[in-house]
Amino acid sequence: MDLKDLKVYLSNSKRFLKCLLFPVIILPLPLIIRTQAAWCAYVVMYMAFLWITETIPMAVTAMIPIFAYPLLGIVESKNICTEYLTDTNFVFFGSMLMAIGVETSKLHERVALRILITTGTNPRWLLLGFQISTAFISMWISNTATAAMMLPIVISVICELDYCRMRQEQPTEIIIKKSIQDIDFNTIPKSDTDIYKALLLSIAFSASIGGTGTIIGIGPNLLMKSFLDSNEIGQVTFANWMIFAVPSMIFMLLFLWIWLQVLFVGFGKKSKNQLDKMVEKVIREKYENLGPIKFNEKLIGVLFSIQVVLWFFRKPQIFPGWGELFPPGYVTDATVAMTLSVLLFILPSTNPFESRKTIEDDSKYPEIEPIITWKDMHERFSWGTILLLGGGCAMAKGVENSGLSVVIGDYLSSFSGMPEWAFALIACFLVTMLTEFSSNVATASIFIPLVASVAKGHGTNPLLYVLPTTLSCSYAFMFPAGTPPNAIIFSAGLLKITELMKAGFFLNLFGYVMVFTITHSYAPLIFNFESPSFGDVFFETNSTIIA
Repeated sequence: MDLKDLKVYLSNSKRFLKCLLFPVIILPLPLIIRTQAAWCAYVVMYMAFLWITETIPMAVTAMIPIFAYPLLGIVESKNICTEYLTDTNFVFFGSMLMAIGVETSKLHERVALRILITTGTNPRWLLLGFQISTAFISMWISNTATAAMMLPIVISVICELDYCRMRQEQPTEIIIKKSIQDIDFNTIPKSDTDIYKALLLSIAFSASIGGTGTIIGIGPNLLMKSFLDSNEIGQVTFANWMIFAVPSMIFMLLFLWIWLQVLFVGFGKKSKNQLDKMVEKVIREKYENLGPIKFNEKLIGVLFSIQVVLWFFRKPQIFPGWGELFPPGYVTDATVAMTLSVLLFILPSTNPFESRKTIEDDSKYPEIEPIITWKDMHERFSWGTILLLGGGCAMAKGVENSGLSVVIGDYLSSFSGMPEWAFALIACFLVTMLTEFSSNVATASIFIPLVASVAKGHGTNPLLYVLPTTLSCSYAFMFPAGTPPNAIIFSAGLLKITELMKAGFFLNLFGYVMVFTITHSYAPLIFNFESPSFGDVFFETNSTIIA
């Protein structure tokens, strides 16, 4: 085998070599130290490497603790397996089923188009319309699904804008509307392409920002809740998380709107009336093509609203919720999520009484399909995400059981003289940088247990570090690989990596400063940061503390 053949062989075998060589390289760590904590660190380092490099599917990496922890004597198999279907994971399970119901009914598309019609077609307000609709939908379904749904709408608007531009430039010619692949953006004036780029960036960034607004909106939030619940670090509820996170989401969206105008739209430009009319036309046509609101859209809207209301008022902290009607611990957000999920497989997608009126012969009466069928679930449900969340919880379980969290806390005792705000700044900076190159869930899996261990060592309330760290995990705006929405809009072929980096860098910087600010401003009004105990975190409604 000559050198050229060797290079080809190594290139073709790099996935296998990465999986094999990295654990061999770090093997001296546990062999020399010979403690449970060292073996746990070995597993964590290996999983972190596979997650960051994405050498194998992330969901597959998430299953490593199932066999590694029992074999290495860190956690019993029966205990580690239960981490993969925790109460919090069923909250996500239920929310994903509701998202499938929304997608199959096309209710999310109707909401998005309605918002765009309301905000108008001026480039500035069009940007805001796309941001609001994308962020709102992303609060309830995955940011990936949201970006994938909004991209065709943005592309339609871009194609319509290009068609209108050509008609203005060549009024006597017969103009054929081009698809996005056929448009030569190099021949288009920079002022127009800048608007197209701003529209694409608005949906990618808003999808990531909107997911931070609710517990179910994005992976790191669910992972954080699962970690806090399993370690009895107080109780983050659907309501108090929204009270904490929605203001920061709004600040981020406002900054994004202004920043995209600074970069691409400008403040002195006047919109072209014809362009406005053409854009409004394509949006209205898409909305009218949906037809009148259907029975399944109405029903899924009602169920969705019931779910949100029940989540919010189960235990809002600021006043007694309906959850107090049941014994403590019996009813959780998962109870609500799974109740509504089962109803999705029972309730009809069409009005059974209306359908029967139109058919005289009962033998021809069609079978009434439910809102969601098992086929829909099989095609759309992301089992990999469930495993990924479970893997993060399982990894954290091993860190705690092996004593690695104590070791980390002791090792980081050098930060004991550092003010709490300074450590929070450092942690958020590291997380913001790492999440640009790795999955936000993987980053959260690594850093949330880490900062909680440091807080325990410092005698500080863990939420003071965990909350800003969780939000920072979702702020990946600079690279296509940072988060799926970035990759989705980058696939349109209009953006350059430098433009994404330029727009994302300052958004990252603003998010970094804002997370720190809200954690040390109004967050203490929601969460009791004064209590260092892992169990004494939140104020009870009667001003006592929940133990």
